[in-house]
This record gives sequence, structure tokens and C-alpha cells, in this order.
Amino acid sequence: MRSLSEILFPSRCIGCSKLGISICSECRRDWHLHIYKREVSVLGSTYPVLSAVQYSPIASRVLLSAKESQIAAADLLVAKGLKHSLEYFINKYGIGTLISVPSRKSAVRKRGRDFLKTMTTELGLDLNISTAAPLSHHRKVRDQSQLNIAQRSQNISGAFAVSSQFAALNSPGNIAPNLIVIDDLITTGATLQEAIRALRTAGFTVLGAVTSCTAKPLR
Repeated sequence: MRSLSEILFPSRCIGCSKLGISICSECRRDWHLHIYKREVSVLGSTYPVLSAVQYSPIASRVLLSAKESQIAAADLLVAKGLKHSLEYFINKYGIGTLISVPSRKSAVRKRGRDFLKTMTTELGLDLNISTAAPLSHHRKVRDQSQLNIAQRSQNISGAFAVSSQFAALNSPGNIAPNLIVIDDLITTGATLQEAIRALRTAGFTVLGAVTSCTAKPLR
């Protein structure tokens, strides 16, 4: 027998809102897991970024449903995308501690959770990989969604700092872990570049980054 909640609040497709499963077969065409590779350049080095899903209106709804509405089915789709990308990344480039890109404090307050930190922690538990969240904003930044490529780069450049506790892992006598940066989406690559820059500046070796989705770079 279906539960009362299922009767009162029947499942709808995240992509098109049709009654039925969490993502219908038609919308799943735009949330089909592949491997997409891009690269970002930081401090004279190039880093691979692997993603599972090409950004689209459907992918946008999935990400927003997870980040802003905390819909469990959307969380699961994003998590599967991250896991798909990460497993391929590890096979090709090696394993490392997973580092989540920091969310703005205002976004965390609004959502009631640090979305990427939560996703990264669960991903690490699923694959038995260590995780950490040492990055934070040490100055205010604007919401990147409405900025062009030049504005995004200027907005985020130099914005991240590494916690002193995590930086101490790189002190003499310690064997610092290799790192893999985790984000939900790569658009221009500016956010991932800044995360890698901060970690590199603190002396860590970064293998690259993994995201669930990849969008065509803005102009």
C-alpha cells in the first residue's frame, strides 16, 4: 500500500514536473552519465577537470533542486554524477583527499546546509576516501551566476584561503596528501582555478578536479 505522503505528494520529474518517477526517460536523456574532460591552468600548470553531465535546462533544474530546494532525488542524481566522474578520475590520475569548494556564508545560511561539503563528505564515505573542507572565503564575493567570464575571474581571484590547521599537514616531517577538488558545476573554471591556486600556494599537490556537470564556457 502506498504511504499517505505518496498519495498527498506524488512524485514528479525534477526536469519537467510530470507525475511519475524522479526523472522521466525523456529528461534523463539530458542527465545521462558520460565523461567530459576540460582543463584549467593555474600557476603555470594544467589540471584535468572531469564531469559526468553536459549542462542543459534539465541539468540546471536538477542542480537547483538539490542546492536550493534540498530535494533528495536531486541530491542523489548529483551524487551519482560526482561518483561517476570521480571513479574515472581516480583510475586515470590517482587517488587523493577530496576537497569541497567553499560556499558563501550567506548561501549556507539560506540553504541551511553547506551543499558541497555535504555532497563531498557523502561521496568520501561511499568510496572510502578521505575528505576535508579547508577552504573558506576570506573576503566577500558576488554570486557568480550573472557574471561574464572576465567578471567571474576578477570576482573570485584571491578569495579563498586554506585553514591553518589543514596547512599544517604540509609542514616538515608530515606526508601531505594529494588533493582532488570537488564542485557541482564548471562553467568558466574560475572557481576551480581559485581553489587550486589557494591549495597550491599552501604547498599541496593538486591532481585536478571533479564536477557533476560541465557547461560551455561563457564569453
